[in-house]
Amino acid sequence: MSGIQTIREGLTGNVTRVIVVAIIITFIGSVGWAGFFSQGNVNVVATVGSKEITNADLNFEVSTQQFALTQRFPDQEIDDETLFSLSKNNLINKFSILDFLDSKKMILTDEFIYTQLAEEEQFQENGRFSKARFESFARSNGFIPSDYLKRVREDFLISIWRQSIINSSFITDLDVFESMALADQERDITFIKLSAERFKNSVSYQEEDLQNYYQENKSAYMSPDRAKVSYVSLDSKELQSTVKVSDEDIKLEYEDYLRDFDSSERKSVSHIMLNITETRDSSAASAELTLIKDRINQGEVFENLVLEVSEDGGTKDIEGSLGITDGTLLPPEFEQALLSMEEGEIFGPIELLSSVHLIRLDEVIKPEPKTLEELSPQFREDLLTNKAEEIYVDLLEEVSDLAFSSDSIKDIAEILNLDLIETDYFSKSEIPEILSNNSISDFIFEDFSEGNFPELIETSQLSAVLIQISDYVEQAQLEYTEVRSKIEETYVLRESLNASEAFVLKSIEDLRGDKTLEILSSENNVEVETYKGLKRDSSLLPVRAVNEIFSLPRSQAGDVFGSAVSQNGDSIIFRLDAVNESTAELTEENIADIKNFLNQQKTISELSELQEFIKQGLSISG
Repeated sequence: MSGIQTIREGLTGNVTRVIVVAIIITFIGSVGWAGFFSQGNVNVVATVGSKEITNADLNFEVSTQQFALTQRFPDQEIDDETLFSLSKNNLINKFSILDFLDSKKMILTDEFIYTQLAEEEQFQENGRFSKARFESFARSNGFIPSDYLKRVREDFLISIWRQSIINSSFITDLDVFESMALADQERDITFIKLSAERFKNSVSYQEEDLQNYYQENKSAYMSPDRAKVSYVSLDSKELQSTVKVSDEDIKLEYEDYLRDFDSSERKSVSHIMLNITETRDSSAASAELTLIKDRINQGEVFENLVLEVSEDGGTKDIEGSLGITDGTLLPPEFEQALLSMEEGEIFGPIELLSSVHLIRLDEVIKPEPKTLEELSPQFREDLLTNKAEEIYVDLLEEVSDLAFSSDSIKDIAEILNLDLIETDYFSKSEIPEILSNNSISDFIFEDFSEGNFPELIETSQLSAVLIQISDYVEQAQLEYTEVRSKIEETYVLRESLNASEAFVLKSIEDLRGDKTLEILSSENNVEVETYKGLKRDSSLLPVRAVNEIFSLPRSQAGDVFGSAVSQNGDSIIFRLDAVNESTAELTEENIADIKNFLNQQKTISELSELQEFIKQGLSISG
């Protein structure tokens, strides 16, 4: 316990709050808790060492993960299998740590847990921790108190264990300098580049070779499913062209605007605030603000005194501004004083329950309505939008009713006088842009059946598509003659890459013998190039080549070779000539930042490795 005793001093109220709230949020944000209680704690779903994972644990973890994933991906549905697998793996990780800690006799007493929870207001009564309130709080959130205490204890224990790993990890200045030396290291190379075309041009083949390739790879030459559809597009924006807005309509809108216009006077107000504390009563605070008021009257700038004196953190950085009130938004004491104040006037001190204030009336605002000419464009646009939306809603309802009773989209289009569009055949990858919606695509290529009827699919709040499949052709094997050119292209590319790879391997072998890069370049009629000061983030060579260059042993510089192939198929053969160490100087701030980053990475790695080590030594079943 001595190790835990040291670490526990590092636990803050925030850590406690996170642990408590995380459990509570799961219950508030989850559903299906009948399963949690009906299963009970006796149904074991898995064992991890000496620990048993119960249905209660699993249900709770599933709901925890479901809530967390829903918050992170609000528009994405998580399938049950993924959710269950993730929850089970998390529980195995958690209980493997708990089993390990239990084997090391690391325990937390109830008193320790209660001490950590004592600062949470929901567990206090008359300023002190109340076990009764703790138990009542647990029950009100759907927990059996003993289960709640158990989960809090487990989370605290794991948090302490993790904190101990973090606190024991450290990075030295030497580690920082070595890491930066590697990161900033530069390398000089000599290289030759061989184009992919030279190997393509060297490939020879017979018709039989292409036919054999086709037979071996028939599955790669299938025509995709293709569909031909008829559709009607419904969109409120497109309907605006059918709407007429008269001057009388705009005039009526303006009359409504004038009738609803709030012309009541508003006031912009700022303040300086002092808190009433144990060492400063209201009289003392008022006396201080009276002196501040005198300083303002003598010419000191109000905004400067806000920064110097005010104890309202929410307004201190915005020159004490309380915003604009219509006579109801500020405390009554403020509003009453403002009734008789002039612009720029300072009033106070004003005493409230726990603070004392000086207020300043910054500006009296008297709203004036805009003219009809000013508002006409906006009124016209709004009327067009609103009328078009009304037409759209009515039209959508008509289309929906007809789609339910009719088996022909053509008939529906004729009845409602809508434009019917017929497409040519297209595959899923060629779907017309107006139909490139997941729901439409799924209807065409996933849900299509022989019982083909018009389908109304809403693509947004104010747009929809009525669609019917005219014809559907399922995927089929393409004949050799149809895809011969494609086969030829693929075959030549494969053979040229094989030839390129064989040439590079043979060249590297020769270079490790007596042949030089200069001789190799002369034999192949290519130029020898050099690159000095190559860095890891260089974009002048392919990433694969840069990675390969920096993987070559520095001790063999001048006599070690490598190769890489770029995305376009060009091959590069290079020799490492020299390794140049970084000469950049690091400031203390640089060192601290790098050390912090490296320490974080090291901690993550150590925690992961230790977790896996613990699991490897356990018997896990279920």
